[in-house]
Amino acid sequence: MKRVLLLIVFVALFGALAVSAQDTPVILKFVGWGGPEEGAVFTALTEQFNAANTDVQIVYEQIPVDYVTALTTMIAGGTPPDIAYIPDGDFLSFVSRGQLVNIQEYVDAGGVIDPDDVWMSALGRYRWDDATNSVSAGDLYALPKDIGPTVLYINEDIFEANGVPLPDPTVPMTWDELVEVATQLTVDVNGNHPGEDGFDRENVETFGLGDIWFENAVYNNGGRLVSEDGRTFVAAEDQNTIDAIQFLSDVNHVYEITPTQQQLSSMGTGQMFEAGRIAITTNGRWAVTGYRGTLDFNWSVRPNAVGPSGELTTFMNQDDCTFTGWSGSVGIAVIAGTQGEANADKAVRFIEYLAGAEGQTAQAALGFQIPNQVSIAETDAFLQPDQEPDNAQIYLEAARCELPGPWTQTPLYGQWFDDNFWRGMWIDVVIENTMLAEDAFAERAAAFQSGLDEAWASISN
Repeated sequence: MKRVLLLIVFVALFGALAVSAQDTPVILKFVGWGGPEEGAVFTALTEQFNAANTDVQIVYEQIPVDYVTALTTMIAGGTPPDIAYIPDGDFLSFVSRGQLVNIQEYVDAGGVIDPDDVWMSALGRYRWDDATNSVSAGDLYALPKDIGPTVLYINEDIFEANGVPLPDPTVPMTWDELVEVATQLTVDVNGNHPGEDGFDRENVETFGLGDIWFENAVYNNGGRLVSEDGRTFVAAEDQNTIDAIQFLSDVNHVYEITPTQQQLSSMGTGQMFEAGRIAITTNGRWAVTGYRGTLDFNWSVRPNAVGPSGELTTFMNQDDCTFTGWSGSVGIAVIAGTQGEANADKAVRFIEYLAGAEGQTAQAALGFQIPNQVSIAETDAFLQPDQEPDNAQIYLEAARCELPGPWTQTPLYGQWFDDNFWRGMWIDVVIENTMLAEDAFAERAAAFQSGLDEAWASISN
């Protein structure tokens, strides 16, 4: 009888422990970065997810400074998070080292993400084909947190003050038209414009143009820096790319419609635009949240200006785009070798929540992001017609047509490219105007290719 009672007690205790263990949720750590507004949104989203999912609980943490270095150190040190932001420019480096989990089967099984309703340019940059070491092909290793296209931002008050009509809200300006408009909007302290007698380059009150990001100049003139497979540096022989870089030098040194380096040393381009001293400049959708709260002038957005080649470099070579440019993105991935990988179904469920309709609608409400889902982006949840900018439809064309920078196609981009470009020919051509773009590219073509070859070799060893 005692044995029977002991057995009953044991079975009851074991069952209780089993039920208790089953009810204990898996704890997964999720890291990212961002300002207070983004932190508040993701904290709220995490809390909502946790309340609806008893088998998994997410602990959210922001790493505000030097995020990628911190994440790399955590992984190398054996203390990685389970789920993490992965910038598109760093995706190749992480995935090629086997540090991200293939999530394709979980996304397929979940049915939350409809690939046909997600911007191709967002989803495509988080695919990886391990057999060919190719990005944009193969399985998904992350889902996009966002897609952040870039457009021209304009100070409408400067246009009005100078009697210059606003550019068409949907038809992109040509480079010649941009130069013409920006010349009329560049005014020195005596009221003179560039090209007029007495124009004082060192004492300009308003500049017509602040910045055209170099990728936007290249892509809107049909140029490329690297081949589509990322293995060959093609810019040195691509006349469209050469002309784009030369144009970026000419707007400063020939047309004199942008601030000089000396003028920018005390106040950057973004600061000058916010201070009302620049009429037209480039920025991403993420600028909207801040601009709504800080700008004290009327502003709106316009398509990126297109170059004279008549060609555009677009995502997946779409031929019906009116303009293009660079778009940024951040993915959310499961880190290999973690509890996140051991519980990948639960980790991916959280990622799908953030990348899916509910999470995207909440993020879009802040104004800094276009929803992943095209169907949501086309509604007032994103367009927000009662707030600036009043022509947010421009971002939809940008999201569809713009493409990631070449750093998503190549490993160690910040090394082989930056050494030769930003710390080399950019200074000679655009900053100091001591070389033509064609000559600078030709002089460094072998160094660009050699650096690119070494970068690819580094992930094959």
